[in-house]
Amino acid sequence: MGITVKPNSNFESLTGGNLPDEVSKEYLEYRDAWQQYPKRFYLRPIPLHLDIEASSLCNLRCTFCDKLPLLQKNQLGNLSLETFKRVLDQFSPEPDKRLWGLKLSYRGEPLINKDVPEMVRYAKERGVLDTYFNTNGMLLTEEVSRALIEAHLDRISISIDGTNAEEYEFVRLGAKLDVVLHNIETLKRLREEYRVTYPKIRIQTVKLENLDLNQYVGKWKDYADEVAAIDFKDESCRNTELRGEWACPQLWQRMTIEWDGTIFGCNNDDIRGMCLGNVNDRSIYDCWHDERMMEIRKLHTQGLSHEVNDCNGCPWRTAQIQKECR
Repeated sequence: MGITVKPNSNFESLTGGNLPDEVSKEYLEYRDAWQQYPKRFYLRPIPLHLDIEASSLCNLRCTFCDKLPLLQKNQLGNLSLETFKRVLDQFSPEPDKRLWGLKLSYRGEPLINKDVPEMVRYAKERGVLDTYFNTNGMLLTEEVSRALIEAHLDRISISIDGTNAEEYEFVRLGAKLDVVLHNIETLKRLREEYRVTYPKIRIQTVKLENLDLNQYVGKWKDYADEVAAIDFKDESCRNTELRGEWACPQLWQRMTIEWDGTIFGCNNDDIRGMCLGNVNDRSIYDCWHDERMMEIRKLHTQGLSHEVNDCNGCPWRTAQIQKECR
C-alpha cells in the first residue's frame, strides 16, 4: 500500500520568493527535512517546528471566523514571556535537539501581545532558524516594525482578502485596507533604512471559488516579496466517510502550544482531543513521544487515519483527500 504524504499541499506560492536572499546550508537542510521526514515517517527526537500562540485575542471580527467568537473569557489571553522562554529553553543547538521553525500565531492576532518582538529576539538567540507569524496587519505600526526588524524576524504573512477595499473590509470587520497597505509600505521603507531584506513579506489569501488568482497576484505583487494562497477549509464539513491512503504530515513536523501553555498534537484548532498536557507540567519531548501520538502516527502510516476519532472528519484531512481524488 502506498501512503500519500504531501507536505505543504494546502499551500501555493503564486509568485515564488519564499526563500531568504542568502540561503544557508542549514536552511536547505531544514526545508528538506520538512518535506522528507513525513514521507519517510521519520520521527526526530523533538518537532522541527512549533506553532506558539502569542495571543488568542483579536482586534477584528471577521465574518468567516467561526472560532474566536465562541471562545469563553477564560480562553482569551496573551502568552507570557516566561511561558515562552520555558518552551524555548527545552531545545538546544545540537542538530537533533534544535528548534528550526517557530510561528507565533494560531487563532488570534499576535501583535496584540506587546512581547512578540522580544519573543522573536529570544528565539533567534536560541538558534531558531525561521521565525514568522500571520497577521491582519492593522497593528503593524512603524514602532512595531522597527522592533521586529531589530529582533530579526525572518518572515511575516499578511492576510488580505480580495483586490479592493470594499471586498476586504466587508469580510474583515474593523479593518481598513489603506491602513494595512500603509503599514506594509512602512515596513518596506524601514528594511531599506536598516539595509536588510528581512522580514520577507508575504501577502496571502484563501482560495475561494470566485477569486481570480491572476488578478490577485497582479494587484498585490508589488507590495510583497511573495503572494500566496492556501486551500479553503470548510469548517462545517465533517466528512467521516472518507477513506484514503493518506497520512497527515504534521505528525512528523510540528506541534501547537496555546497562549496558556496547553499543548496539542497538531494545529487544527478543532482537535481538542489531541490535548497532551501543559508546558507547566510536561515537557515537549514527552508530549512528542506520547503513547497516543505514537499510536496515531502508526494508524496514519497504515492508511487508517479514519480510525483516529480526532482525525476522521478533520476539515483539513477532508480537503486534502478530496483534492487528491479530483
